[in-house]
Amino acid sequence: MAEQHELKHLINQINLSNDRLWSYDRDLKCTVVNERMSLDYKIAFGEALKPGMHLLKNVPEPLYSQWLHRYQLAFEGEVQVFVDTFQIEGVPTHVQVTIVPIIEEGEVIGAACTSHDITEQRNAELQVLQNQAYLTAQIENTSSSIWSVDRNYKLLIANSVMTNSFEHLFGARLYPGVDILESFSVRPKEERDNWKKRYDRALKGERFTVKDDFDFGGEFLYTETSFNPIEIEGEIVGVACFGRNITDSVLAEMALKKEIEIKNKFFSIVAHDLKGPAGNIIELVKILNSKALKLSDDQRQEILGHLATASEDVYELLDKLLAWALSQQNMLAIDKETLDVRDVVEESIKAYRPSADSKIITTKIKIKEGLKVFVDKRAFSSTIANLYNNAIKFTREMGEITISAIEESDHFLLTVKDNGVGMEEETASRIFDEASMMSNPGTKQEKGTGLGLILCQEFVKLNGGEIWVKSEQGKGSEFNFTIPKI
Repeated sequence: MAEQHELKHLINQINLSNDRLWSYDRDLKCTVVNERMSLDYKIAFGEALKPGMHLLKNVPEPLYSQWLHRYQLAFEGEVQVFVDTFQIEGVPTHVQVTIVPIIEEGEVIGAACTSHDITEQRNAELQVLQNQAYLTAQIENTSSSIWSVDRNYKLLIANSVMTNSFEHLFGARLYPGVDILESFSVRPKEERDNWKKRYDRALKGERFTVKDDFDFGGEFLYTETSFNPIEIEGEIVGVACFGRNITDSVLAEMALKKEIEIKNKFFSIVAHDLKGPAGNIIELVKILNSKALKLSDDQRQEILGHLATASEDVYELLDKLLAWALSQQNMLAIDKETLDVRDVVEESIKAYRPSADSKIITTKIKIKEGLKVFVDKRAFSSTIANLYNNAIKFTREMGEITISAIEESDHFLLTVKDNGVGMEEETASRIFDEASMMSNPGTKQEKGTGLGLILCQEFVKLNGGEIWVKSEQGKGSEFNFTIPKI
């Protein structure tokens, strides 16, 4: 009776277990099985497992061969612990199975088995792995540098952007566990100290952003880095850092500032050059309107002549200013057509001939008859006119200006050459630069802004060509520009 009571108690204990329990003899027949295992077996294979039943009854391939091998290994005295996965509805998906040989008098007479449901644990592990994979993908699929260090400046994690950038900047390869400050060994000590101060600030709880610039032989890299304390349960355990390359935005900002400075200088020059003739017009009109002054007809004619000249100067400058403004906004309409070069040149310089004649300057046009180009007439004509006017301005009396055009393999080359005062090499190198725009008086103190040459450059570009100057101080200047062939 006592033995039966103990057996019944043991069976009750087995059935109360959350695990699946069963055992078998050397014929692979079930000797003991609890209710959980019996029910799972029925769900999986259509018949409840019970004592005396073959363990692999109704089990299909490849499960049959797989479990037969496992069961038989126990007969060799081997303890097995493994994780298995089932895709059977109603049966735990992930289980940890233990098979322990039953030994009596030195002989294996069977084995005892347990199956522990680890589905929740396994799913949690898979979720962690999935989250880690997502996080890694996000960290790696960014153009920003991401890294973190612990309180001892040991690297915890760094994405490939950070490791590659660090190696490029500081000559050292990063890996988890390395002292990131020691990796600055190739850099000056003050630079390492500076980075240590930054990490220390963050380790004290401060969140902040800093900007750096690095010089690679004249090529600059600009970066922005944010430092963020890593806090766990109220304790700061490290620093998370996010760095990004801001070179493009910094260079764009610098270019914008430079452009604003150039424009300010430009408008200052234009305002100065407008003020002179505009002021003359005002004063001349005052004289003409003055009742106190009794002017002779000759005096009135002389004043009217000066008034006309001043008005023409203002109009010319405003016309150039408008053309320049339109070119800056890409609002100049281009309408190309086939034109006779000599005809356009003659027409373009006609208005400036009197100025050349007043200085007794000889103008030579060396362009063969019938030479045609495909250009926007206004841009082409304005280029010739401005270069010719500029040559007159800086050519002494009795000087000479030559305008020529020749056909080359893939373009036409036009030249406006004078034997005037010329210019230094440094001045010639900056002649088409808006930032260096200058207003130099001519040989007879003719005024100008330098805007005409800037316009020439814009107009030549509109026609698809290039412009440059050759000059020698005291010997004259030669302005050349090209027009592509069709």
